[in-house]
Amino acid sequence: MFGKQTTVFDSDLYSSLFTQGRMREIWSDDNLLRCWLRFEATVARVQGELGIIPEQAAVEIEKTCRDIQIDWPALAQETQTVGMAIKPLIDQISACGTPLVSQFLHWGCTTQDLLDSGMAMRLQQTLHLLREQLLDVGEAMKAMAIRHTRTVMVARTNSVDASATTWGLHVCSYLAEVNRHLIRLQQLYPRAVTGLFGGAVGNLASVGEQGMETRERLMRALGLNVPCGINNASQDAVVEVVQFFALIHGTLCRLANDVETMGRTPIAEVLEGEGGGGSSTMPHKVNPRASNMMQTLARMGWMYASGAPAMLDQQDVRAASMRVLNWTILPEASNALSTSLTRAKNLLAHLIINEEKMRANFDCSKHFIMSESLTMRLAAKIGRESAYNLVKDLLKHANGEQSFMEIVQASPEIRASLSVEEIADACEPLSYIGANDALIAETIAEFDRVKTPEIA
Repeated sequence: MFGKQTTVFDSDLYSSLFTQGRMREIWSDDNLLRCWLRFEATVARVQGELGIIPEQAAVEIEKTCRDIQIDWPALAQETQTVGMAIKPLIDQISACGTPLVSQFLHWGCTTQDLLDSGMAMRLQQTLHLLREQLLDVGEAMKAMAIRHTRTVMVARTNSVDASATTWGLHVCSYLAEVNRHLIRLQQLYPRAVTGLFGGAVGNLASVGEQGMETRERLMRALGLNVPCGINNASQDAVVEVVQFFALIHGTLCRLANDVETMGRTPIAEVLEGEGGGGSSTMPHKVNPRASNMMQTLARMGWMYASGAPAMLDQQDVRAASMRVLNWTILPEASNALSTSLTRAKNLLAHLIINEEKMRANFDCSKHFIMSESLTMRLAAKIGRESAYNLVKDLLKHANGEQSFMEIVQASPEIRASLSVEEIADACEPLSYIGANDALIAETIAEFDRVKTPEIA
């Protein structure tokens, strides 16, 4: 029914701004139940192979899990009563199956085994999707950096014009972070996709002497990593994932901040090119909506990251209250990041780069931002401190009417050490971009290296 949803993730109006289609499916109730049914079918098959339960029981459990038609209203009602959805689901499977199904279903399992293994299955799907999206964004950045290796622009520090750089190198500052995110993803993935099977208190007592073998075979069959020791009270791997998401948001938010700032009318060096973003009252306005949403989603991601450690507030073998937080934090955090990565990919694909304006903006400071370049040329002749003090004193008396080059060329002290040609060359932005090409090349080479291995 339209208009009855209460969160932005399910809203008829806003969900498209906060969710990504494939990620939304990963964290849907449909997929959740598919993961739980797969767990029950797989553990039965493994136990049948090991002789823990009759092989025929395993066959019938697998068939029932495959063919069952879930009674969603009943499942929802019983979940409200029980507080967890696992027992109501087990009851429905039993009711749909044969006596053997009722007798041997869920053998040696506990609710947390399904909850945590189902979460690991969905995190596996999530991290594969996010890696694919990170690579898409990285490829877009790589292409842009190559295309704009020599697109000179004003480098700004602390919001003030500082010196010369290139748009290609600036884009590589984002790409370098993407490289590190890909490495982090490779490192945390095995921990994030570790399943759980331990029974009531995690010691596999209800499975008997074949408990360790059951756990090993079950996890391998599910494509999950086998846990080491007992992990019922441990949520550190989940928290790590959410914190990792926050780091990616940092990169995307910085990109959005720069596009928004550099797109201001007086600067106009880059502009969003996707269209939309119109004002309801000012016909001339086109607002940077991609950047705005990436900034919003980053703040949401950081909010999830700050709340995630609450899941570590555990005691005894396990406690349910804090673990329940992952039911909301993980789906929302995953959708927020996936949506932001989609926005970033489209932003980069349509970004308008105004090369002429980038060059022209050196005139805003009358090329005073080339002062370090000239100082270093002069330092080679008279020493760094003497050169710095001479240029600093010269600029102190500037009235704002003359350009940097005019002031310098009129100085007898500087002209005594530098020719007109040397001064002109020092005032040319492209003459002072240092190891620009090498820095871009090594960042791209690192991206090509880290993008190759699949996560496993």
